[in-house]
Amino acid sequence: MTAPSTHPGGARRRPRRPAFTLIELLVVIAIIAVLIAILLPALGGARKSARAVKCLGQVRQLELAHTMYADASKELFIDAGLAHGGAVTLASVKKAWPFTLSEYYGTRLILRSPVDKSPFWNVKDGGQRDGLRLDDLVEQLEEGLTPDLHKLCRWTSYGLNNYTTRSVNPGFDSQEPFDRLSKIPAPAATVHFLMMTQGLDGSEFALSDHVHVEGWSDGPDGSQPKTAAKEIDINAHCGPAAAWGSLSNYGYLDGHAETTKFEKVYRQYDHNRFYPLVTH
Repeated sequence: MTAPSTHPGGARRRPRRPAFTLIELLVVIAIIAVLIAILLPALGGARKSARAVKCLGQVRQLELAHTMYADASKELFIDAGLAHGGAVTLASVKKAWPFTLSEYYGTRLILRSPVDKSPFWNVKDGGQRDGLRLDDLVEQLEEGLTPDLHKLCRWTSYGLNNYTTRSVNPGFDSQEPFDRLSKIPAPAATVHFLMMTQGLDGSEFALSDHVHVEGWSDGPDGSQPKTAAKEIDINAHCGPAAAWGSLSNYGYLDGHAETTKFEKVYRQYDHNRFYPLVTH
């Protein structure tokens, strides 16, 4: 039997454990870096998908609240009331759907999309604007005060198809406004709620609660996505920016909601899912 080796002083010497060489360590680091590079896009994609699903659920909640509102209002739809520049009257604010729908529903509606990083939100909400929030307005009205409406903040990520409103409908046909379910030939094919532009390019439609669909085909053919992108968050959930393939969430008057490409909801003035008489 071989005796364990000892130092000259008699202390027992432990056998050395094998250690990583520098090359082996670099190989391990390289493998970890490759795995991270592979996994990060997948994790990022999963987070984007989760945010899109959460946002879609919020659109469905808005449509559910609207259905309850319409049922109690003899089919009358909610209305728009927030101007593009944010300068409004107290009367218009009181009929704006973020105010009336929240008031009617009796609970706090989720009005902000998880992907919304608009600078038009109040500074208290992570934005850059110092103005009146919806909660501030409600509180002041409940206290009997007169709110200063000179400068409003962004109240919501979502907006209305203006064809379904009374205040800002285009007024092209004697049947308009399309403000009751009985006036809608195909509710399941008619867009109601959509995602408003975040205003990252400075567009003050970020302060509004509705869009103006009738003007999206005024430019040359093929310019529709770019024109619409000034009013709606056309690629809120990926896809190319301001293009036919841009992805966003849309709610419909039958209560369902979809994440879909812009080309599926709009092609031309007479071929889209906004104008109730030409829905496809």
